[in-house]
Amino acid sequence: MLVITAAISLALIVVLTSVAIISSPFVEHNAQVVIPTLTPTITPSPTPFDPNIGAPLPTDRVVAYYGIPGAEPSGPAFELTTAMLNRLKQTGASYTALDPTHPVQLGIDLVANVADGSPGPSGTYDHDVDNGTIQQYINFCQQNHLLLFFDLEFGRAPVQATIKTYLPYLEKYPFAELALDPEWAFPPYNPGIPGFNVGSLNAADINTIIGQLAAIPMQYHVPRKVLVIHEFRPEVLIHKEQIKADPLVSIVLHVDSVGNFAGGSADKVLQYAEWVKQQPIQYGGFKLFYNLESPYHLMTPTEVMALDPPPLVITYGN
Repeated sequence: MLVITAAISLALIVVLTSVAIISSPFVEHNAQVVIPTLTPTITPSPTPFDPNIGAPLPTDRVVAYYGIPGAEPSGPAFELTTAMLNRLKQTGASYTALDPTHPVQLGIDLVANVADGSPGPSGTYDHDVDNGTIQQYINFCQQNHLLLFFDLEFGRAPVQATIKTYLPYLEKYPFAELALDPEWAFPPYNPGIPGFNVGSLNAADINTIIGQLAAIPMQYHVPRKVLVIHEFRPEVLIHKEQIKADPLVSIVLHVDSVGNFAGGSADKVLQYAEWVKQQPIQYGGFKLFYNLESPYHLMTPTEVMALDPPPLVITYGN
């Protein structure tokens, strides 16, 4: 009896529900139920970071002033003044006028790690510019849209220890670049003393540094870095032919002699032809000195641009 009653109750519920739906004023008779089609929202893939965007080379030319803070003989950037900046702008404008296809980016080549002629407290024949002064150069370059090259001389300090001191600046600031001055570097394979002997770096040390720079752009989303390698004499670069280029680093072989083989700019032009054109790494650089006396000749921008290939990094010292 209970089973029959339950069955009757269930049938009654079904009938009443059907009547309610059919008689509802909001449902048409014999209407079909339409199920809406849902279009999924597609999130576009993020654009991959491009380290070429904003990289100075090879699209632009760099014109920079060199300097050790507080040491006027080193170069015009020994102090940060409006007069120095205006002079740098005028110098850069002359190169842009000669080659508008490579607009000039201005910069400062700051000797941040300075080789010394005495051992000093650390016994490494070098010292670093104090953090406050470095920050002043960073602020000045940031405010005036300049590149800032951290130029390292090393002395007898371990190469990697010195490099690691400056990597955080290169990682943080898109406008921060690196320069190496092997003339003043005395790693274990060169037991000389800065100022008394000519230093050197070998290809193995330089390739390690190139690898460290190459790791920066994609990890920290900054443009491809520039590495300037100063060549004062051929012996400062040991196994130069083994230096390996990397697509994430713009390598500049920078002729910074003062015509030391016989004197005058003619010899330096020959050095550029040999060291840069005949022994190419990637790009050419050239350094000039404002205050050298005769027989040295301060080449004009027109003469500098006549070099083959025209240098993409040009620096001026005193």
